[in-house]
Amino acid sequence: MLDIAKELAPTLSVDSIRERIIKRDTNMSIDRFGLELASYLKDKGDDYRLIFLADEVSQFINKERDRYLNLQEIITKLSEACDNKVWVACTAQQDLSEIMDDCHIAEEKDKEGKIKGRFEVKVSLKGTQPEVITQKRILDKKEEVKDTLASLYNKYKAGFDLQFKLPNSYSSYDSQDDFIDYYPFVPYQFKLIMQVFNSFLNLGYVAKEVKGNERSIIKVIHSTAKANADAELGKFISFDELYNNMFEEGLQARGQKAVDNALRMARTYQTDKPEKTRLAVRVANVLFMICNISQTDQLLFPATVDNVTSLLVNNMDTPRLTIKNEVEKIVEFLCDNNIIRREQGKQGAPDTFMFYSEEEMKVAQLIKNQVVDNNTQAEQLKDIFNKYITALKNKEQYKTRSFSVGLTIKQRTFLSNNPDVMVEFVMDPDYDTAEQLALQNSNTNRMVYYVGPQYRENRRLYNAFYWYCQAERYMSTPVPNEDNANTRKEFAKRAEELYEGLIKKEFEKILDTCPIVSGLYVIDDAELGQKRGNDRYRVAIEKHLAGIYPKANLVDSPSIPRTTEQLKKAILRNVNPGDYEGMGAILTDAEHEVEIYLNKQFAEVNVTDVLTKFSKAPYGWDNICTLYVINELVRRHNRDYTYTNNPNVETSTVANRIVSESNKFTLRQAQVISPQVIQNFIAAWKEVFGISSAPTTTDSTQLFRMCRDIESERSLSKLIKGYKDIEQQIIAYPFVEPIRKAIDLFESWLDERDPLKFFNLIISSKDEARMLTDKCKEVVQFTHDQLSTYKQLIQFADENTYNFSFVPEEMIGAVDEFLKVKDDLWPMGNTFRGYIKLRNQLSGSLDDVRNQLRDKIKAAYNDIFDYLLQVAEKQNVPASVLSDREATIQLKTAPTNILVLRNNILTDVFYQEQVNKIMSYIPPKPTKKDNDEVDPPTPPVREKRIRQASLQTRTKLPITNEEDIDRYLEGLRQQIERLLVDHDGVMIIK
Repeated sequence: MLDIAKELAPTLSVDSIRERIIKRDTNMSIDRFGLELASYLKDKGDDYRLIFLADEVSQFINKERDRYLNLQEIITKLSEACDNKVWVACTAQQDLSEIMDDCHIAEEKDKEGKIKGRFEVKVSLKGTQPEVITQKRILDKKEEVKDTLASLYNKYKAGFDLQFKLPNSYSSYDSQDDFIDYYPFVPYQFKLIMQVFNSFLNLGYVAKEVKGNERSIIKVIHSTAKANADAELGKFISFDELYNNMFEEGLQARGQKAVDNALRMARTYQTDKPEKTRLAVRVANVLFMICNISQTDQLLFPATVDNVTSLLVNNMDTPRLTIKNEVEKIVEFLCDNNIIRREQGKQGAPDTFMFYSEEEMKVAQLIKNQVVDNNTQAEQLKDIFNKYITALKNKEQYKTRSFSVGLTIKQRTFLSNNPDVMVEFVMDPDYDTAEQLALQNSNTNRMVYYVGPQYRENRRLYNAFYWYCQAERYMSTPVPNEDNANTRKEFAKRAEELYEGLIKKEFEKILDTCPIVSGLYVIDDAELGQKRGNDRYRVAIEKHLAGIYPKANLVDSPSIPRTTEQLKKAILRNVNPGDYEGMGAILTDAEHEVEIYLNKQFAEVNVTDVLTKFSKAPYGWDNICTLYVINELVRRHNRDYTYTNNPNVETSTVANRIVSESNKFTLRQAQVISPQVIQNFIAAWKEVFGISSAPTTTDSTQLFRMCRDIESERSLSKLIKGYKDIEQQIIAYPFVEPIRKAIDLFESWLDERDPLKFFNLIISSKDEARMLTDKCKEVVQFTHDQLSTYKQLIQFADENTYNFSFVPEEMIGAVDEFLKVKDDLWPMGNTFRGYIKLRNQLSGSLDDVRNQLRDKIKAAYNDIFDYLLQVAEKQNVPASVLSDREATIQLKTAPTNILVLRNNILTDVFYQEQVNKIMSYIPPKPTKKDNDEVDPPTPPVREKRIRQASLQTRTKLPITNEEDIDRYLEGLRQQIERLLVDHDGVMIIK
């Protein structure tokens, strides 16, 4: 500085000034300095300006408030003393506002904040091309070495783009001149280090004086170049070497704390190999720098494995892939130890890495400490697999039967217990190949997705899934505080992103490509084709079930029933001629399999055992189908049913109960009935019941059923039911006996449940049965045609039981003959017509007797009514008091009972009733006239007291002469006189 001053002022004594500065014995105040400058400017003119340049003012102030105030006072005093002709220009690594902040000065509140007004002009001197400045000031090459560098460029230029694989906005060497200018640095480093400086400043990792300007970059580049001055030609400066020199600028405590954990962990990486430990430290340094650049810059230069690799390249001989592989291992090491975390790349972008915060490191460590057992992993894997393979359910339909399906993951079973088919996802690579697994697969119903090899080879997936399980387990623990809650949310979000972006997709890829083992063989890829997810599973399970149940197709036919109702109809259907003859006589494949099994069994076989046998491998038949096959063997007379120890089972019982009560049915060898017996039985049946009732089949089982079952129109049960209906109609009559005998006979036939005995029983009793059925037919015909007439005859006989004694003597024989109808066992044909004729004769004779009696009744009552009218008239009693003549006569002549008619001829009782009415009559009281006048009162009439009496008219001796007559009449007169005492009159009623 003094030398420059001497050049400008030759008379200046440099030595004396230097001595005075060292001694610091000059008393110079701000006021004195201002006066000296004012004296110097007084003769310089009005347009003269004196400019003072102060460089690195921020370092002079150094966050000290007093120095800041000194600067403000100097500027203020100079301005006042020199009339604003002295200008002060200051430079600093920070702008004025940042210096004020460091000194804790507020612009508006503190008076010291007025300094901003002293600096009216503020110029920003931010660096725009630091690499150009650095190149000119530090990296400018001598002419004699340029040819050597050119040769070096030509030697390596083909590999620059490969070794320095960088994002688009960051470049390596574009030309030979570019290489000469920048070597041993790479152009991208200047831009990137400036971004690192600026970001570290914002994060508080470095002092504010350290900014991404030319001065800071020059320092770093200079110190780094100086450190490599002795390196051999061909060596390149790697980006991490810039970081090492940046420490000379001094990381703040906050920055040191952020990187310390990473460096400590890196120094533990493969300590037995120092060169790899050093590489781990270099990786930690590079990650620390590029993980902490601004988010905008991270979009351009993300912290990927490729970018980290490029930043570590320091020569052209080491293959980039070698470096990258080591970097990947180190990055995984740092991830595993919770120093950094992996951010899943989106839409095919590579993964990036970020440093954990302090709180995040705590949570990451807690997550790492979570113990994840097989059950936890199995639950998570089940959710992943089931969401992708939604067709995997607890039931699977194959051919005719629905099979239960189980799911096994890591020895944990889901969906079903004791399933027919087990689908297992093997997560461990216990076998070198899927073929080896198949050979040792002792459980043939087990279908295996051999996930293990691909899962374990995919370390990224393996680690990510394990961490995901740990994170899920940690999320279920209690939340200790709010900071932890916020960090948990962030980790939960990352876990979900990891699940969606990596875990789910990678597992789906494995499920779409891993070998699938079915029993003892591996399903060929050609069979699976290019199927994915559900489609691949459906093909595999179909192949698997086909392997377990190769004979399932034997009953997979439209002709074989699938429902209970269809089975019932199939059992009840008729056996038609030819059904099991010719080609139909050959057993179907399914029937043949069942017949072979039954032949191997001892004695009878329970139907439930047969169902169990054929529901398992290699058959896998539905129970309905098996029951159908069994019944076909019965219809063929290969087998017979026994139900609850009853060897004779009705077909309707089989149809209605064999599904729900299969355990009560057994199968035995069928009894063979000879065709001759069948022919004899059919002939006997025709003879007994007529040709129209002849069975339409020669099948013994069908024939047995048709002749017995109520459902059959020609069966005994149907016939018995009809006879019982007839029996109820004629149960009180003697001719019911043939019907009763027929019912007893037919029911005795039905009691025989052995088909052969049943047939022989009917054959042996055909004659008796024919005669009985002939009689029953007549009874039935008589019942239908003449029962109402017969009932009329019986009624006539019952109603005239007492009348028959009044018939003329000549009709007594007819009465006796007619009454035989009530006990006649066979009142049919001519006999019945004779009964009708006798009834008609007797009815006419009885009517004659009744008519004679009715005439007498009419005469007697007419006489009595005439006499009563006379009595009433004498007693001034109106005739209306008496009963109606016509009604009375009609009532007395109406009965059909002759004895009653005879009694009705007597009129004494009726006469006495009518006389009582006359004697007890009371005339009505007078009534008002229309004009409200009342008839004059009539003298009261004393009520007559009339005595009703009977006279003693019997005589002790016969009346023989007139004297006897007088004596008899005198006796009557004396009786009447005695009766008149105290009475106005006497009514002789008898």
